[in-house]
Amino acid sequence: MYCHPRQGHFVQMCQSSSMIPDPKIIADAGSPPKAQASSEPFQSSNVKKYSHSVFLYTDPSVPRSCWPSRPLLLMLPWLGSKAHSYEKYIHLYFKLGFDVLVAESFVSHFLWPSKGLDYAGNLLNLLSAEKDLASRSLYVHAFSIGGYTFAQMLVSSISNHKKHREMLERIQGQVFDSLVVGSMERMATGVARMVALPAFQQIIVNGTLLYFSLLKAYTVDYYEKGIQTFWNSPVTCPALFFYCMDDPLSDHNVVEELLKDWEKQGIQVKAKRWNSSTHAGHLRKHPQEYTETLNTFIQSLHQNTPKCKL
Repeated sequence: MYCHPRQGHFVQMCQSSSMIPDPKIIADAGSPPKAQASSEPFQSSNVKKYSHSVFLYTDPSVPRSCWPSRPLLLMLPWLGSKAHSYEKYIHLYFKLGFDVLVAESFVSHFLWPSKGLDYAGNLLNLLSAEKDLASRSLYVHAFSIGGYTFAQMLVSSISNHKKHREMLERIQGQVFDSLVVGSMERMATGVARMVALPAFQQIIVNGTLLYFSLLKAYTVDYYEKGIQTFWNSPVTCPALFFYCMDDPLSDHNVVEELLKDWEKQGIQVKAKRWNSSTHAGHLRKHPQEYTETLNTFIQSLHQNTPKCKL
């Protein structure tokens, strides 16, 4: 059994998905992912593609001249998510006055963490150097394995460049939805649920645990470093956590230990907990409570954001 690093345990921040190649983050014009079920569908002119996994969404109702003054939300969604599944969150942030940079994650980033670390470093470079992004105030909203991607960004910022740490200091608020925490077996079970039919899931669980055991130096050791950094050297701006008591991929006791520990470090922490909900599906299950909690948190942090003058 593993939990958080202060008690010799392992904190997992992952879900899982089918294997997808790891893209590089290279500025590149291209077609945006297709979005569905939106009250206001995205237009290609309002989506800038940096890679096959990184897209900047801008509110079509806002004049281009206003974009530089708008805060930026870095969204790190769950594995396997596409535009139609996270579009509703983008529209929530549009209403709060944000543009949204989405950085999708892949199972290869988790199963081979050195690739995930490279990806995190590329994200930091993009946010530090790209003209459309570098000067904006920054917020983060991470779902499930997105928390692990964010942890890798923290590791990269400490290990590599001063400019990366300076970029992270621009973050004014952070939101974590269904941060996956628990044991190695919980992690393996998450992998199995995403890639196999029920009859074959135990085989996948056993195989994943064997993989972690045989390649500990290339997997578990990376996880531990990321988790220790996330736990002990976090971004110190206010944080909001969404979680529930019956999430099979998230141990609520560990989440609550993390909240208490961050509060001891002087971080302003808010949380919304449900007795029953769905992993990375709290907005769908509890739309009014989720929206009100998110709105209150974000509005309390960027009340003084400059307004665009037309």
